[in-house]
Amino acid sequence: MANATALLIFLLAALLLCHPGNAQQPSSSCGKSDISVTAAAAGNVVRGQREYVATIRTSCACPLKDVRVWCGGVEDSAVPLDAGVVEVDEGMCVLKRPVSKGSPAVFKYSSAVPVNFRVFNAAPAC
Repeated sequence: MANATALLIFLLAALLLCHPGNAQQPSSSCGKSDISVTAAAAGNVVRGQREYVATIRTSCACPLKDVRVWCGGVEDSAVPLDAGVVEVDEGMCVLKRPVSKGSPAVFKYSSAVPVNFRVFNAAPAC
């Protein structure tokens, strides 16, 4: 009987510790200000346009979803964009997956001049 009581107490304690209301969660205050975008020349020239590598990353511990970045000019790229990473919608680059700390979204594009990327939206995914 003592073993059954001890087992019951253990199971109840385990359930309380695993309850989602008690779990420590990363801060959900992360947003578009936690996104940075860089573009570096890749060295190639395609149809008269320099090739660039765009990297979109976050410093936030929480992954960021629904990331949208103004990227006017990318739609005229001679280098096809990686459709698994980004799509262009009316001058806006829309990422296909959340961006996590240590796991940036990276894609190539070409342009006569570097694109001026500006973060429009990002929402916490935690």
